Amino acid sequence: MKKIVAVSTLALLLAGCNPGDQGAEDATKTEDATKEKTDDNVAQEDKKTDAEVAKEKEAEEAKKEADAKAAADKKVAEEKAAEDKAAADKKAAEEKAAADKKAADDKATEDKATEDKKDDGKTTSSQDPEPDKKSEPESETPDVDKSDTKADLGLNELVVVNKKYSLPIDYKPSDLVVPDISFSYSGVLEQSYMRAPAAKQIEKMFAAAKKDGVTLNAVSGFRSGQRQTVLYNNYVARDGKAAADQYSARPGHSEHQTGLVFDISAPSVGNGLTAELGNTKEGKWIANNAAKYGFIVRYDKGFQARTGYTYEPWHIRYVGVGPATQIKNNGQTLEEYMKVGH
Repeated sequence: MKKIVAVSTLALLLAGCNPGDQGAEDATKTEDATKEKTDDNVAQEDKKTDAEVAKEKEAEEAKKEADAKAAADKKVAEEKAAEDKAAADKKAAEEKAAADKKAADDKATEDKATEDKKDDGKTTSSQDPEPDKKSEPESETPDVDKSDTKADLGLNELVVVNKKYSLPIDYKPSDLVVPDISFSYSGVLEQSYMRAPAAKQIEKMFAAAKKDGVTLNAVSGFRSGQRQTVLYNNYVARDGKAAADQYSARPGHSEHQTGLVFDISAPSVGNGLTAELGNTKEGKWIANNAAKYGFIVRYDKGFQARTGYTYEPWHIRYVGVGPATQIKNNGQTLEEYMKVGH
């Protein structure tokens, strides 16, 4: 081994190289290689940092763009919301204005209708208006028959229903119709009906009155036994039984239940059921012309002792043209014409 080393050293010396210098050179080369490697690493690290910076910058720019877009979108949305709200507010205001105008128009129409009805005495509805309360009883004493004889429905239009003769409380004619005449109220109620033969004649009567310049309004026609019960009890409570019996029938004893009766009045007396009707142009026309169409003023003036009821110029009863004419000409009551009591 010693021989080999000595030979190598000798070779180096012959080549002009100092073994120490060779070592130094090798060390220098090693140092330079390490430095180059370090510089490469630094350069690589510097390069990676630039990439990351670029990436971060790109991300930042992207975020700015996204934020700007979001802000722009938000602004557009807010502007649209404001526009929508403005449009909604405008529409609501227009609708409210239209509703207010309609309400005002409806009220004006209603007020006008009310005034028109005041002018002709009509009401919006009516349910068997009460006759005027008597300030004092009439001098004639009403004959109040306490008996209860069944009315003869076989007599048809000449059936007598009064304080003595009664109908079954649930009786209702099968041929009730609403006549084509002027009423004192709007709408159709139970009291708007009348039996067909009588309805046909009352239509002719109203037409004739109108032709003569006389305005009539129908007030109350058919009345059920149940309704009459309510009315009679109310009158008794208001005026007492003795007074009520002078102008209101006991249940089952009302001619209204026959469907052959209508209470009629006129605007000149507010379409009221009042004795004052008899002094008006309309009341006098009824008294003079009703018989031509088959009707009689059922409870005429001065007939209380013969009918049991006070004067009612508004209460007309259908009996047919022949009987009505004879009853009027003879100054009779229906009881006298039919030869029955009351």
